[in-house]
Amino acid sequence: MARAHSETTGGMPELKRPSINPALLVLLVVIIAVVGGGLAMRFVKIEAEREMLSWQNRLSLIADSRASDVETWLERHFKELGNVAANPSLELYLTVLLNNGDAKATAPAEDPAQMVFLRNLLSITADRLGFVDKTSQEIKSINADVRQPSGVGLAIIDNNGKILVSTASLGAFDAALAERIEQAPKGQAALIDMFLAPSGAQQIGFVLPIYPIESASNTPQPIGRLVGVKNVGADLFGLLHHPGATEKTLEAVLLRKEGANVAYLSPQESRSGAPATLAMTTPDLDAAYAVEHPGGFAEMKDSDAHATLMTSRVLAHSPWVMMLHVDRDQALSESETWLRQIGLSLLFALLAMIGFIVAVWYYGTSRRTMLLSLETRRMATQVEARERLLRVVADNQLEPIVIVDQNNVARFANAKAEQVFHLGAGDVAGKDLVALMGHAYAKGCVEANATALRQHTPHIRTWSKESAAGAQVIRSEHIPLDHIPVEGLPVPSQGVLMIDQDITAIVNERERRMRTMRQMIDMLVLMVDRRDPYASNHSACVAMIARAVAMGMGLDQTLVETAETAGNLMNIGKIIVPRELLTKASALTPVEKISIRESLHSSIALLKDIEFDGPVVDTLRQSQERYDGLGFLKMKGDAILVTARIIAAVNAFVGMISPRSYRQALSVEQATKNLLANIDAQFDRRVVVALVDYVENRHGRADILKLISKEMAS
Repeated sequence: MARAHSETTGGMPELKRPSINPALLVLLVVIIAVVGGGLAMRFVKIEAEREMLSWQNRLSLIADSRASDVETWLERHFKELGNVAANPSLELYLTVLLNNGDAKATAPAEDPAQMVFLRNLLSITADRLGFVDKTSQEIKSINADVRQPSGVGLAIIDNNGKILVSTASLGAFDAALAERIEQAPKGQAALIDMFLAPSGAQQIGFVLPIYPIESASNTPQPIGRLVGVKNVGADLFGLLHHPGATEKTLEAVLLRKEGANVAYLSPQESRSGAPATLAMTTPDLDAAYAVEHPGGFAEMKDSDAHATLMTSRVLAHSPWVMMLHVDRDQALSESETWLRQIGLSLLFALLAMIGFIVAVWYYGTSRRTMLLSLETRRMATQVEARERLLRVVADNQLEPIVIVDQNNVARFANAKAEQVFHLGAGDVAGKDLVALMGHAYAKGCVEANATALRQHTPHIRTWSKESAAGAQVIRSEHIPLDHIPVEGLPVPSQGVLMIDQDITAIVNERERRMRTMRQMIDMLVLMVDRRDPYASNHSACVAMIARAVAMGMGLDQTLVETAETAGNLMNIGKIIVPRELLTKASALTPVEKISIRESLHSSIALLKDIEFDGPVVDTLRQSQERYDGLGFLKMKGDAILVTARIIAAVNAFVGMISPRSYRQALSVEQATKNLLANIDAQFDRRVVVALVDYVENRHGRADILKLISKEMAS
């Protein structure tokens, strides 16, 4: 028997079907059912808590937004009315009226202009801030003599509460309003809380102190108060509606605690017939919880005993609390339906798992299954070995490497990238670039990735960032991929391979080389300055102005530095000019002028083998060309390097305003006129315009004269 069972291909023994142990099978099924059911219930509970937290965050954001708008509304009224109360003309006229003792609601006969000004000021302010009667156009068309005061408007009262002047629609204060005004704190801005006017309208008031125009006291006392009364309507209650909210039962309500009750101040659109006040002891009342625990989040009940999710905020500058609530069933209906479906799916999955385990237990494993398992294990081992090899290669790279999909979600990161992001192994995958890098750094990566995918070519960018070691310069390569070979992604899934290389050392070396170049240039310029005291600082002045003109014309950094370097080096050839010729006090002969002019060609010869970042030598070679093409090289217009055109104009300008041994310096104005007279002939119009703009509008005149005076002093 044993021999018969061993007759298999490859010498692999044939497997027997295992026998069943019923007790062990039942125990296994029970364990799986208990563990699986517990995990399913825990998952459903966690998801329900997560959904509740999501609603808490959303309600908090909306509540903060609505509370901010209401507070801004109150602050705007206090600010605007405060500006009126602090109006110097108002303070002066009110002081005069009170001193005369004849202030009335109509302009006094002896000085009508004061009262008219105050009434006009109040009327304009009332119209701007809504302290006006919102009656219909038909009523407004009736003769003004038959219109009745609406109790809405602005008034100036004295310290005894007497109305000195007011808008036409305000009328006299009723006893209740007068008492509220009297109870407002003296000497400070105060809010008259919402109240029901005799007309039945809901109104609100503002009281602000008015001080005398001048006072000898360090603590002046108010001479009166500015009172504003307006109807509360859509301009305030409209701020409670959140734009974009899709839930019909989501609403914000203004509340106020009144003793043992809570009062609803704003209309409730989603609760018909809701009472104006309810007792604080009403079981699970969301409004009572809102005023007792402002800022809290809870699941409570509204005035109709419907379950709600709510939060609240205390509103500055008022005794109000704003409550934001939404019907719980509406808010959580989709999530609860989804959780029920998930629960049923998990239950069916659990039952299927138990059935599968029973089937596997019953049927056992066959010889073919074992061979397949061995082959699968071999292939898995091979794939795993290759994956480990690729991971070793990637993790031992010195640069961070990240692969993202077209939605900028990371799908792969090497060890260096995980170290940069301060995350553990495997924690980078699945996170987007904003979460990994922050919005500031991720913005550049997202734009570069989009460019690489759009152009289907690698995109390279250079950027800098701050680190603990100081500023770093990074060179990033963004290489588009037709497909990311990551399990679980559809084929094809485009993406980008991002490689960051720290080139700080390279950049620092380049900057060091540039500093060395500048130091060499400065040394050469100093040698020329020492041989030609009359032209000392001439090159420095040309270089300074040339740089400013190039920047004013919007040239790139390389051309700006080219213009500056050429200006510094244009007189290097004077090293070979006899010193007695450079310091000659009398006028130069034509031959001597040619000798000095030829020094520029000597400069070109001395510098032709030096490698500059820009066309410095060609700039010097073309700097004596005329814009109209009549120069030695017969180059014309834009065929001449723009840096050469700049040097030509700037050198001529500096030469004219600089004194020489054989002549006096011209004024800046005269030199400018000479340049303008030669526009489009000797000089480029755009260069001359930029030079004049620098001299006249960008503090160039002071910098130039300072350098020229330094040259004269030396």
